[in-house]
Amino acid sequence: MEEIVSGFFRAIGYILAEVFFYTICYWVGWPICKIFTLGTYPKSFDTGFSAERNYGRGMCSSVGLLTLVFVFYYVVLSINK
Repeated sequence: MEEIVSGFFRAIGYILAEVFFYTICYWVGWPICKIFTLGTYPKSFDTGFSAERNYGRGMCSSVGLLTLVFVFYYVVLSINK
């Protein structure tokens, strides 16, 4: 039973990481990165595995996550006033 519960929580964590962080946060962070770097970052890549591509994906996702946290924080503070 312990293995089933562990697998379930691992699947939930994977879904949160893939869907939320690498999809939603990426598309929030991508235009912000493009604006602040005047269109030079993130660079578009062709197919294939590239460490630089994964780095760009992680950076845009991180910027998107920070943006979502700040927006959420601002909305919560403005509602509580």
